[in-house]
Parts: sequence; structure tokens; C-alpha cells
Amino acid sequence: MTRINKVLEIMARMQVDSVIIKDVTTIRYLTGFTGDSSLLYLDRQQGVLITDGRYTEQAKHEMKLFKVLEYTPVNGRSIWEAAAGLTHKAGSLVIGFDGACYSYNEYVTLQELVGETPLESIDLSAIRMIKDKKELDLLVKAASIADEAFNKLLDDIQPGRTERSLAGRLEYYMRALGSEKTSFDTIVASGARSALPHGMASDKVVEIGDFITFDFGAVYQGYHSDMTRTLVLGMANSWQKEIYTIVEEAQLKGLKAARTGMTGRELDAVVRKVITDCGYGDYYVHGTGHGVGLEIHEMPNINKQGATVLQTGMIFTIEPGIYIPGKGGVRIEDTVVLTEEGARALNGVKKQLIEIV
Repeated sequence: MTRINKVLEIMARMQVDSVIIKDVTTIRYLTGFTGDSSLLYLDRQQGVLITDGRYTEQAKHEMKLFKVLEYTPVNGRSIWEAAAGLTHKAGSLVIGFDGACYSYNEYVTLQELVGETPLESIDLSAIRMIKDKKELDLLVKAASIADEAFNKLLDDIQPGRTERSLAGRLEYYMRALGSEKTSFDTIVASGARSALPHGMASDKVVEIGDFITFDFGAVYQGYHSDMTRTLVLGMANSWQKEIYTIVEEAQLKGLKAARTGMTGRELDAVVRKVITDCGYGDYYVHGTGHGVGLEIHEMPNINKQGATVLQTGMIFTIEPGIYIPGKGGVRIEDTVVLTEEGARALNGVKKQLIEIV
């Protein structure tokens, strides 16, 4: 099924005649257009990108199957007037829109312009869940950039460096290796701060005996990678080895258990049981994973509420963790692709405990 056909199928199910899409990531997925401040109009006969003069030539260059309608941004309603005009010409009786991406004011403006024609909010978040070969190749490339950058960073990790300086070096290596940007703000959390699942890099100096958690990603042609590794500066002590081994086992169990036909919540339960059975269930405070693609967080969700049935071609993370407040924590994360044979990690950095001595 082509990408546009996925939307047309949703439109048919929702009984809408046309749709006005605002989300820039969805627009990129459907058209190849990489700009912003635009709308995509679709009906069963045509697709039109509505944009201003900053992006007209770019849109014509990047898109092959879509028309470009340039509007003049005279007032805040101009782009919506252009979109409403297309629905009027098409005689749309019901108009769809990706409501989760609209502000209230945008909804009100569009409703005023289309008059009594009803607007129906449609959810397009699922159309990107199953990746094609081209997407997989780009995701593998993004993961390989992150892998190589992290392996380079290992030589830079030494006592006296700050978390922020290590984050900066890691980001530099990723950019030098071809990353467009970072997938998100790089997490570097050491010592007791490693118990913070989203511990942004700080001015804390890393010290001998610290756990150091690195959560980071590269972006290649719009596609993100996501990986977490936790290491010890110096030799690991007994409690560090204990919780690291538990998290490593839970992550491996998740990799082995993932299969088509199970739900996200079922996979989460497999991973969570390992940690709970070892007495650390209260210290596993987040979901097991999330989809990755043009956005760093996509469908499917691998957590206690994850009702999506996993299918071949889905790409998501498996990232269990244990976080002991005031003491430290461990997270190990791979991005995986689900195949007919099971889950295959896109990351290549080893997961055995690394000790920097």
C-alpha cells in the first residue's frame, strides 16, 4: 500500500471527502517536502501543498506527485483561506483534519471559513508505524553514526570531565560522521544523577566509581536513532554489577521475546517481570519502549497501556532501567526492527558492562 493510500483508507473509513494536514512530519512522510509552515490538502483526485514563497521552489524540487499552491501571507487566515478554497472547489461534504496538531484558534478559523461543512478530526499517527526498506536503510545509517560516535567517545571519558563536556564531544562526533542534528537533547547522567531517567547533561564532574548513563541519537535524512548505554568510570562494585546484570537480562529477554502478533503491553510485561522478580520493580519507572522514525517518539508504544499489535517492519526501542534515588541507575536501550524471525537490534555497541579504567 502506498503512503497516500494509507490516508485514503482512513478517509474512507471516517467518511471524509478531503483532509487538511498540518503536521510537518506527516507531510514529509507523504510528500518528501522538508519545509514547514505549510498545509497538505488531499482528496481522492489530487494532493496540493499549500505554502508561501519561501518554500515554493523547494517544494517543486522535492515533490513529484503533488501540486504546489503558493499563498501570500497577508494575514493569519491566508493559508487557511487557501485550504478552505480547495475544499469548496471539491464540494467536500465532510472535511478531515489532523486535530492533534491544530491549535484551538486554527480550528476555529478553519471552521469559520468552511461554514457549516463539518470538520472531523482524524488520527494519522499509525500510518508511519511499518517502515519500508528505504526507511529501514536510513534508520540503520543513523544508528551506525551513533555507534561510531560513542565508540570514539570512550577514549575521552576520564575523571574531571563534566557531563556537559562529554555530551558536547559525543554530539560533535555524530555531526562529524554525518548526523544532521541530535535526535533529542543528549542525556549524560553520572553518579547519583544516573538515577534520573531524563537527566540532562549538567556541570557535574564525573568521578571514579560513577555510573554514567548516555542516552543519545543521530539523525540521517530525517530519520532518528536512539540508544542508551550505561558504563562505570573505574571498576564496578557489587551493587552496580547486580543491577546492571538484571537490566541486561531484562533487555535481552525483551529482544528474544518480541514477535509479531503480540501487543506492546505484552512485550512490556515480559521485560518488566525480570526486574520485578529480582525485587526492583518499584525502581523501573517508565515504559519499555516507543516507535522511532521521522520522529524520536512514534507509534507503537511498548508500555503497560500499549494495545497496538506488533507487526513485521515496525521499529521501536527496548529500554528497561533500574533507578535508585540518591544512589544511581542503569538503562540499556537498543532500537530494533521486528522481522518474521523476531527483533533485530540496529545498534552495534556492545551491552556488556564497560568499565573505564
